[in-house]
Amino acid sequence: MRSTELATIEFGQAERATVATIGGEVDMSNADRLLDELMARVGTTPWLILDLTACAYLDSAGLRMVARVHQRCRTVGAGLRVVVDPGGSIDRVLEMTHMDEVLTVDPLLRDALGAALEEVDGAEPGVEGVGGSEPGVEGADGGAIEP
Repeated sequence: MRSTELATIEFGQAERATVATIGGEVDMSNADRLLDELMARVGTTPWLILDLTACAYLDSAGLRMVARVHQRCRTVGAGLRVVVDPGGSIDRVLEMTHMDEVLTVDPLLRDALGAALEEVDGAEPGVEGVGGSEPGVEGADGGAIEP
Protein backbone atom coordinates (compact mmCIF):
# COMPACT_ATOMS: atom_id res chain seq x y z
CA MET A 1 0.00 0.00 0.00
CA ARG A 2 1.26 3.44 -0.87
CA SER A 3 0.28 6.57 0.95
CA THR A 4 -0.10 9.72 -1.09
CA GLU A 5 -0.60 12.30 1.65
CA LEU A 6 -4.30 12.07 2.49
CA ALA A 7 -5.01 9.06 0.25
CA THR A 8 -3.81 5.47 0.06
CA ILE A 9 -3.79 3.21 -2.97
CA GLU A 10 -3.40 -0.55 -3.02
CA PHE A 11 -3.40 -2.87 -6.01
CA GLY A 12 -4.58 -6.47 -6.17
CA GLN A 13 -5.00 -8.95 -9.00
CA ALA A 14 -7.98 -11.09 -9.93
CA GLU A 15 -8.29 -13.47 -12.86
CA ARG A 16 -9.25 -10.83 -15.42
CA ALA A 17 -8.86 -7.61 -13.46
CA THR A 18 -6.58 -5.30 -11.61
CA VAL A 19 -8.25 -3.97 -8.48
CA ALA A 20 -7.18 -0.52 -7.31
CA THR A 21 -8.45 0.31 -3.83
CA ILE A 22 -8.25 3.97 -2.91
CA GLY A 23 -8.85 5.08 0.64
CA GLY A 24 -8.86 8.40 2.41
CA GLU A 25 -9.33 11.75 0.70
CA VAL A 26 -8.59 12.42 -2.98
CA ASP A 27 -8.07 16.08 -3.78
CA MET A 28 -5.78 18.33 -5.80
CA SER A 29 -2.86 17.56 -3.47
CA ASN A 30 -2.72 13.89 -4.47
CA ALA A 31 -4.97 13.21 -7.50
CA ASP A 32 -2.17 13.52 -10.07
CA ARG A 33 0.05 11.04 -8.24
CA LEU A 34 -2.83 8.59 -7.89
CA LEU A 35 -3.62 9.10 -11.57
CA ASP A 36 -0.03 8.22 -12.52
CA GLU A 37 -0.25 4.97 -10.57
CA LEU A 38 -3.61 4.09 -12.08
CA MET A 39 -2.52 4.91 -15.63
CA ALA A 40 0.46 2.58 -15.24
CA ARG A 41 -1.99 -0.29 -14.59
CA VAL A 42 -4.52 0.46 -17.36
CA GLY A 43 -4.42 -2.29 -19.98
CA THR A 44 -2.34 -4.76 -17.95
CA THR A 45 -5.52 -6.84 -17.56
CA PRO A 46 -8.82 -6.69 -19.47
CA TRP A 47 -10.47 -4.83 -16.56
CA LEU A 48 -9.52 -2.16 -14.07
CA ILE A 49 -11.76 -2.08 -11.02
CA LEU A 50 -11.55 1.14 -9.04
CA ASP A 51 -12.76 0.44 -5.50
CA LEU A 52 -13.68 3.73 -3.83
CA THR A 53 -15.60 2.25 -0.89
CA ALA A 54 -12.81 3.33 1.51
CA CYS A 55 -12.61 6.80 -0.04
CA ALA A 56 -14.17 9.45 2.20
CA TYR A 57 -13.74 12.48 -0.05
CA LEU A 58 -13.41 13.08 -3.79
CA ASP A 59 -13.16 16.65 -5.09
CA SER A 60 -13.10 17.91 -8.68
CA ALA A 61 -9.47 16.82 -9.09
CA GLY A 62 -10.50 13.33 -8.02
CA LEU A 63 -13.41 13.34 -10.46
CA ARG A 64 -11.02 14.41 -13.22
CA MET A 65 -8.73 11.54 -12.23
CA VAL A 66 -11.59 9.04 -12.59
CA ALA A 67 -12.65 10.58 -15.93
CA ARG A 68 -9.10 10.38 -17.31
CA VAL A 69 -8.74 6.75 -16.23
CA HIS A 70 -12.09 6.00 -17.87
CA GLN A 71 -10.96 7.64 -21.12
CA ARG A 72 -7.63 5.78 -21.08
CA CYS A 73 -9.39 2.45 -20.53
CA ARG A 74 -11.63 3.14 -23.53
CA THR A 75 -8.60 4.11 -25.64
CA VAL A 76 -6.71 0.86 -24.91
CA GLY A 77 -9.81 -1.37 -25.02
CA ALA A 78 -9.92 -2.16 -21.31
CA GLY A 79 -13.04 -2.07 -19.17
CA LEU A 80 -13.47 0.07 -16.06
CA ARG A 81 -15.82 -0.61 -13.19
CA VAL A 82 -16.10 1.73 -10.19
CA VAL A 83 -17.22 0.43 -6.80
CA VAL A 84 -18.85 2.87 -4.38
CA ASP A 85 -21.07 2.54 -1.33
CA PRO A 86 -24.68 3.09 -2.44
CA GLY A 87 -25.93 6.36 -0.98
CA GLY A 88 -22.46 7.28 0.31
CA SER A 89 -20.70 10.55 -0.34
CA ILE A 90 -18.81 9.33 -3.43
CA ASP A 91 -21.99 7.83 -4.90
CA ARG A 92 -23.76 11.18 -4.39
CA VAL A 93 -20.90 13.10 -6.06
CA LEU A 94 -21.01 10.76 -9.08
CA GLU A 95 -24.78 11.22 -9.24
CA MET A 96 -24.67 15.04 -8.93
CA THR A 97 -22.08 15.27 -11.70
CA HIS A 98 -23.90 12.66 -13.84
CA MET A 99 -20.71 10.60 -13.99
CA ASP A 100 -22.78 7.64 -12.80
CA GLU A 101 -24.45 7.77 -16.24
CA VAL A 102 -21.09 7.39 -18.01
CA LEU A 103 -19.26 5.01 -15.67
CA THR A 104 -20.19 1.45 -14.79
CA VAL A 105 -20.80 1.68 -11.05
CA ASP A 106 -21.18 -1.34 -8.78
CA PRO A 107 -22.27 -1.39 -5.12
CA LEU A 108 -19.94 -4.25 -4.15
CA LEU A 109 -16.47 -5.37 -5.18
CA ARG A 110 -17.74 -8.91 -5.72
CA ASP A 111 -20.30 -7.59 -8.22
CA ALA A 112 -17.59 -5.81 -10.21
CA LEU A 113 -15.34 -8.88 -10.11
CA GLY A 114 -18.21 -11.15 -11.11
CA ALA A 115 -18.98 -9.00 -14.13
CA ALA A 116 -15.32 -9.05 -15.18
CA LEU A 117 -15.20 -12.85 -14.85
CA GLU A 118 -18.43 -13.26 -16.82
CA GLU A 119 -16.94 -11.57 -19.86
CA VAL A 120 -17.16 -13.88 -22.84
CA ASP A 121 -13.71 -14.91 -24.13
CA GLY A 122 -12.70 -12.73 -27.05
CA ALA A 123 -15.45 -10.17 -26.39
CA GLU A 124 -14.74 -6.54 -25.75
CA PRO A 125 -14.61 -5.50 -22.08
CA GLY A 126 -17.97 -4.28 -20.94
CA VAL A 127 -19.87 -6.96 -22.85
CA GLU A 128 -21.04 -9.41 -20.25
CA GLY A 129 -21.51 -13.11 -20.94
CA VAL A 130 -23.05 -16.00 -19.06
CA GLY A 131 -22.09 -17.60 -15.74
CA GLY A 132 -18.96 -17.39 -13.67
CA SER A 133 -17.48 -18.58 -10.41
CA GLU A 134 -17.28 -16.60 -7.21
CA PRO A 135 -14.54 -14.03 -7.78
CA GLY A 136 -11.56 -13.45 -5.51
CA VAL A 137 -8.73 -10.96 -5.44
CA GLU A 138 -5.10 -11.62 -4.73
CA GLY A 139 -3.19 -8.93 -2.88
CA ALA A 140 0.31 -7.74 -3.69
CA ASP A 141 1.71 -10.28 -1.20
CA GLY A 142 -0.11 -13.17 -2.93
CA GLY A 143 -2.67 -13.57 -0.14
CA ALA A 144 -6.37 -13.55 -0.88
CA ILE A 145 -8.35 -10.37 -0.39
CA GLU A 146 -11.99 -11.05 0.31
CA PRO A 147 -14.39 -8.93 -1.75
